[in-house]
Amino acid sequence: MKKAGRFFILAFALFLATTVVLGAPVLPNVPRGDLLIVDALHGRLAVTDFNIWKPGTQAGNGIQQMLMDTLWYVDPTSGEWINALAEEPPIYNEDSTVMTVKLRKGIYWSDGVEFTADDVVFTVKLQMENPGFNYSGPFKTYVKNVYAKDKYTVVFELTKPYPRFHNFFTVLIYGACYIMPKHVFEKVEDPLKFRFDPPVSLGPYVLKDYDKAGYWWFFERREDWQRTSVGMVYGKPKPKYVLFIYYGTDEKKVMAQAQHQLDCIFDLTPEAWETLRKMNPYSKVWYDDFPWAWMDDVAARGICFNLEKFPYNLKEVRWALALAIDIKEVIISGFNGIERMAPLHEAPTTAFMKYYDKPLKEWLKEFELLVPGYGKFKPFDDTLPQQIAEWAKEQGYKVTMDPEDIWGIGWWKYAPDVAEKLLISAGFKKENGKWYLPNGEPWKITILGLPAEIDSVRLAFAVADQWRKFGIDVTVQSVETGVFWTRWALGDFDAGSYWPASASGIIDIWPLYQGWHKRYYQPTGGSAASNQIRWVNNIASDIIDKMATLKPDDPRLIEYSRDLFKVFVEEMPFISTVINKKFNAYDTYVWTNFPSAENPYMSTAWWWGTFKFLLPFLEPTGRAPSSEYGK
Repeated sequence: MKKAGRFFILAFALFLATTVVLGAPVLPNVPRGDLLIVDALHGRLAVTDFNIWKPGTQAGNGIQQMLMDTLWYVDPTSGEWINALAEEPPIYNEDSTVMTVKLRKGIYWSDGVEFTADDVVFTVKLQMENPGFNYSGPFKTYVKNVYAKDKYTVVFELTKPYPRFHNFFTVLIYGACYIMPKHVFEKVEDPLKFRFDPPVSLGPYVLKDYDKAGYWWFFERREDWQRTSVGMVYGKPKPKYVLFIYYGTDEKKVMAQAQHQLDCIFDLTPEAWETLRKMNPYSKVWYDDFPWAWMDDVAARGICFNLEKFPYNLKEVRWALALAIDIKEVIISGFNGIERMAPLHEAPTTAFMKYYDKPLKEWLKEFELLVPGYGKFKPFDDTLPQQIAEWAKEQGYKVTMDPEDIWGIGWWKYAPDVAEKLLISAGFKKENGKWYLPNGEPWKITILGLPAEIDSVRLAFAVADQWRKFGIDVTVQSVETGVFWTRWALGDFDAGSYWPASASGIIDIWPLYQGWHKRYYQPTGGSAASNQIRWVNNIASDIIDKMATLKPDDPRLIEYSRDLFKVFVEEMPFISTVINKKFNAYDTYVWTNFPSAENPYMSTAWWWGTFKFLLPFLEPTGRAPSSEYGK
């Protein structure tokens, strides 16, 4: 048996130990040094339908990252705009009723057919002509005509001015329209029933094999990788093979990476990371030291309310609940000190901290609440980052960066006395340490949490502890994924640990926040695609309308966005708490040069569509696991 070893079927001792059973043909016999092994985002997922343009299909286990492509991408960490299938940004006419796209020349599908403007035109028209595709509605709403001006130029004539039409073809995470192969789909009788198996690739890899039981997907780098957008923009993807695989629980993932058989783990609990970093010195996350975790996800968690339900329709109540939370205690007890505070109703990524959090810090410090029976009160506390840093040092951790850059600019003061005044002004009563509604009934709150997102449940329990200490009868209800999101859409909740605040790598937040406009209001019981908390605010809607008239690069968008965030703070429609941190652990034993805080050249999120652009930056170390795991 060669020491460098060959990676064969993964039915080695490690797999037997983890009790994973493979239900498909064995994995190919390939050198471990050529293989990147990636944690499957969706877990075990039996996928035999790769027609990702129709509802109900999943693309996160390598399909959208390795095979699919579209016109543009934005990396939220660096803020970099990536011209992918398009050779340059979109070109609009003066009134934004026509968008012209110039495509890269020399890009080919994996079956040898050239990618041209006809593919883009076909993708749009097919979805417009077949209601039920994911983008049928938006394209029918905005597209009057689309045609190929020449082999590499696409012209969109729009039904009305819309300077952000390109967002339908711009990937932030993976919510964009990927391009269909015209030469495949034009031969299909019913495209909504077509399974696209095997899929033809426009990305730098092809799907070589996959497990019908849903445990793994195996990709091989195309021989003609130069004829893909990744090859043209960044060069050759270094791994010849990429395996997306489901190992199971955190314990099994830790075991796998400790044995150098899982290069990238989607997300670990802090406790699992503590175990892994002691078992494998080659395992890294974003920071080299405390707080380790990557804190640039594009969403922030918060406690949300159905604002149609009493008493959550009262601003005084929502602010009282915010001031009854000791965020320092929540971060320390609930998250081991590893979270970035999100006082604004957005996700404080590195880019958004620069655009919004830090410029609004002085406004937050001067912001006042008028509290009956108390007077004016300034609720913002900018000392919290330093307080958490001091706690971390007391635990023996090194804090080598500015605490504000790690933990955020601050959050709301823990002020239960002020919260009490606010509630009393709204007719609440407190007797024997317990709160009662104005009608005399005990105040009870149920917080929904999602066990599949462990930090959702952790936040729910941590906040519940705070509110119980304040005198409210609080229950946390953990529900399955389908139930959690169905109740969110229908407004079937009092409170829930969701993540409604967003961010991107660019200054234009309108695509992310236009859903808060009052026009999208749906009464409780109706399914809401946005604004699930049922918030109606005229000032916020007016600001969103003003933003809609501006082009995405207009500097006035920053000021309008800041004005919008001020309205959110004043009204507190939901309590934004912390950003989505993730322990994306990667093993540097076989591959190195992953993104990090010291080298933040791109997002570390390999479950996003930008992952394929990261692969040319990885470097092989020449090492391979010990021979007991290969031939």
